[in-house]
Amino acid sequence: MIDTSLSGPGTRAHPSRDLLRHWFDPLTLVRGEALLRTGGVLELRPGTDGSVHGVVRGSHRPRYETRVRLIQNTRGLQLETECSCPVGVDCKHAAALLLRLLALGSGSDRPACVPPLAPVTPTPASGPSPALSAWLERVGHAALPKPAGDAAERLLYLLQPQGDAPDACALRVVSARALKKGGYGKPRNLDPGSVLVPGMYPGRFEDADRALLHELALARDPYARTLGLAGERGAALLARVLASGRCHWLDENGPLLAEGPARPATVQWQTDPGGGTRLAFVAGPPADAVLPLSPPWYVDAQAGCCGPLSTTLPPALAGALASAPVLEAEDIDPLNDWLERHLPGVALPRPPRLQVATEADFRPQPRLRLYSRELGAAPAAGIGRGTRSGTGLVDGVHLDFGYGDAHWLDWHDDTPVISRLRADRVVERIARRRDLERAAIERLYDADLIALRNLSWAAERLPRSCRHDFGFHDPDRWADFVLGELPRLRAEGWRIEIEPGFRYDLAEPGEWFAELDESGGEDWFGLALGVELDGERVNLLPCLVELLARLPGGDARSWLAQLGDERRVMVPLPDGRLLPVPAARIRKILAVLVELYDGEGLNLRGKLSLARSQATRLAELEAALGDRTLTWHGGERLRTLLTELRRGPQPVAVPEGFHAQLRPYQQQGLEWLQFLRVTQLAGVLADDMGLGKTVQTLAHIACEHAAGRLDRPVLIVAPTSLLPNWRDEAARFAPRLRVLALRGPDRARDFARIPEHDLVLTTYALLPRDREALARHTYHLLILDEAQAIKNPTAQAGIVARALRARHRLCLTGTPMENHLGELWSLFDFLLPGLLGDARQFQRSFRKPIEKDGDRERRERLAARVAPFLLRRTKEQVAADLPPKTEIVRTIEIAGPQRDLYEAIRLSMQERVRAEIAAKGLARSHIVILDALLKLRQVCCDPRLVKLGSARAVKGSAKLELLTEMLPELVDEGRRVLVFSQFTQMLALIEKELTRLGIAYVLLTGTTEDRATPVRRFQAGEVPVFLISLKAGGTGLNLTAADTVIHYDPWWNPAAEDQASDRAHRIGQEKPVFVYKLYTEGTVEEKIRDLQVRKRALVESILTERDSAPQLAEDDLDALFAPL
Repeated sequence: MIDTSLSGPGTRAHPSRDLLRHWFDPLTLVRGEALLRTGGVLELRPGTDGSVHGVVRGSHRPRYETRVRLIQNTRGLQLETECSCPVGVDCKHAAALLLRLLALGSGSDRPACVPPLAPVTPTPASGPSPALSAWLERVGHAALPKPAGDAAERLLYLLQPQGDAPDACALRVVSARALKKGGYGKPRNLDPGSVLVPGMYPGRFEDADRALLHELALARDPYARTLGLAGERGAALLARVLASGRCHWLDENGPLLAEGPARPATVQWQTDPGGGTRLAFVAGPPADAVLPLSPPWYVDAQAGCCGPLSTTLPPALAGALASAPVLEAEDIDPLNDWLERHLPGVALPRPPRLQVATEADFRPQPRLRLYSRELGAAPAAGIGRGTRSGTGLVDGVHLDFGYGDAHWLDWHDDTPVISRLRADRVVERIARRRDLERAAIERLYDADLIALRNLSWAAERLPRSCRHDFGFHDPDRWADFVLGELPRLRAEGWRIEIEPGFRYDLAEPGEWFAELDESGGEDWFGLALGVELDGERVNLLPCLVELLARLPGGDARSWLAQLGDERRVMVPLPDGRLLPVPAARIRKILAVLVELYDGEGLNLRGKLSLARSQATRLAELEAALGDRTLTWHGGERLRTLLTELRRGPQPVAVPEGFHAQLRPYQQQGLEWLQFLRVTQLAGVLADDMGLGKTVQTLAHIACEHAAGRLDRPVLIVAPTSLLPNWRDEAARFAPRLRVLALRGPDRARDFARIPEHDLVLTTYALLPRDREALARHTYHLLILDEAQAIKNPTAQAGIVARALRARHRLCLTGTPMENHLGELWSLFDFLLPGLLGDARQFQRSFRKPIEKDGDRERRERLAARVAPFLLRRTKEQVAADLPPKTEIVRTIEIAGPQRDLYEAIRLSMQERVRAEIAAKGLARSHIVILDALLKLRQVCCDPRLVKLGSARAVKGSAKLELLTEMLPELVDEGRRVLVFSQFTQMLALIEKELTRLGIAYVLLTGTTEDRATPVRRFQAGEVPVFLISLKAGGTGLNLTAADTVIHYDPWWNPAAEDQASDRAHRIGQEKPVFVYKLYTEGTVEEKIRDLQVRKRALVESILTERDSAPQLAEDDLDALFAPL
């Protein structure tokens, strides 16, 4: 390795000619060699940092300071260059300097030592002469192979006026790819001199292009991007360019130009608005531009032609006049004098004289232009000319000042005086008011605007037009500026302009409004929601729906949850502006809309189509707007409904003929049911078991009947076991109602009589079978008792119930939801379709967020949604209204094989009893009678208790089924339950059911040795159910933890029954006690209950286990053994 250090510290790396070819493009290297051959390197000296400095001759000025430095690192040998020429780096001067170093290397490819600080005297380079070198280059170029090249690549000539330099027109040479759809892609500038470099563009250009480019290269300024055409030579070159058939006006996709015929033109002096006077050539037909050639040429873009202008002036003089500068008013008199002296015989018009006036106190108008522009590509890291792609927008404010309507100066423009032509032909000169302009700039800084070039993320990518503009470091500041500062500036006289596409073109919101449209029918309405802007109502629903649709991933709820209260949400308006809405408010509005919007789109009027049941959601919208007042338009009926909803239930009097004294909470329930009727809505009465849902419903029906509104029947659908209860309770409390129970195999004969009745009873089991008969009628009220029966929306009973027609609907259930929220949705889909959306919407909006994500806010929102339509009171809530003990009789109908077994045993026992009485007399038949009654009571409890072969084949017990329905509901309500039966075998069967249901229990029978443990566990709250047999628990127990007693089978001794109930209802009990007595309809159980009322003393004497003879009459036996 040869040492090339230049008397300075350190050791320099060494370039080679191969490296020079890598560092410099071929044209720059050729030009550097030409500079070296002609003695262009004037001086060479070392630098202190290992660099080499030189002085190299330039094209337009005597000398340029050039510096080169070679750096050896892990990436190899790297080059740094710097030059005072316009190119600045990697220029021909740097190439010449390095070539000079190589030449000093004694014929080596590497430079030798450079004499320290000694100027280098130019010496002719050894080797071929310049003429020989040029000839050899041409020979080498001719010998190069000519590949096919890219047929889609085109060489184009772009003709352009040269703006502020009227003495020449500009010609750009570019290469562009022809597009299949027509036109050209993005062009690439070409240097006409590139054709001088062998192999630079092999085979791409035709010989005619090469010859023309060679001529253009000779005529161009080596430091200009475009080629200036002037004089006769320029006209000749333009003619050759037009002949190529690839000359376009302005840009690559502009009009194609061809040479056209000469056009006549006249010469006129024209004065511009600024008072400047210019000599103009006016062609006929008119031209788009006049090129100052010799003679001048016109350009007619529409006609696609370009040609010479014909005037009365000599061509050279016309060309010189075409390049005349713009004259100031003060120049006109000297020009006229000069023309008189030097061109007295030329028919040239004289420019008109202008007067000048000076204005010193003009107040400029500040103007702000707000925009959003595309950022350019970001520079790539490392050394080189490459760029990496970059995307994004920059938002900015451009500031300039108006000195009259036609004169606007950028704040950084250094023009000291503004000229403008007044209507009276006086040129007014206005002095620039820098003091007022500086004050305006300070206003922008006070508003926290900063120079865009100081934004680190955008500085290197700013478009050139934005480099003196302003912006915000924090984009959230734009809303405050546009809504707060801009109105103040506008009021002070500033001119504010907003470019199309500006991202923060904000509108100031006025009052919010809601518009209701009831033209969709009685059960539907349309909703529009918006604001008043500039005196007009603007419906925002399409804008808000679009906003939701544009969210990433379409997950509106996640976006809403992450939205901070302090932020603003920009809602796009139809006119392109944005409406800023505080996030705290828009979150609530959008949360309501997300649940209302079903994804199917708005109607043709841009409104949401909603079910009438969703009218309560309008109050949620109103609440979401917070302190803003919501103005309502249209929808008189709905607004009346809203008024009723706000008023709530009103006092209602129980009608005469209703035989029940309602407790206070039951009176409230009646008023709520009447409220649903007034508002034509529907709901769920979900009181705890035993609080009187049946009596409240019957009171409601009685009100309708007394008011004359019950012109159609009420249809009640209930479980089969509860049908007798409804019939009995209606007869007891509302005897004026005509009741029809559709039951049994002969019920079809009653279908025609449905309209004749006030109350029609049927069961869930019969509903699908009788759907056609029931669907023939429209009902005043459709009631589903134990409505959890339709919790599965695909079950046939629920499908039929939804299809029935009724003015009003009501669900009764103590457990509106047992397992999951889908059951609640099923009830409301029957009652108020659309209130909770369809199943898919409900799953997305409520069920998944609540059940899987534990979303408390969503749970509260669901509760608020259904609250107006669901009335639930627990036993604890109404404890003050309850008596110490409430007795409830539940009558159960037995059917099927259990009914058949009962009838068979009844007949056989009736015959046996009558035979025994006939043989021994009534007084001596006591044991036979008791055995017969025992077997009938066992069938009522469960056929498995009967020790007969015929009973083993009977599966199912209606009473046990009812118990297994009651216990889960009672346990869910937090009840503590005692279940009494005198049959220990029955308790064993109940144990199996509790195990199946997963309900914990304790048991106490006559065989239980440890009585204290089950009592302790129940009293301590460890288990909710206590199973007790008659003999074991009838006396001696204190179970005050219990609040519910169930007598599974009647105890014929009423006193013993009361004693069992008192295990819970005794001293120390602080809660009301509910006592349920289960009876099977029409059986011996019900007959004994009737006898208890009429012959309590007689029953006590007969149906005990004493051996005394019963005192029964024949009619008593007939009643006990009467058929079902």
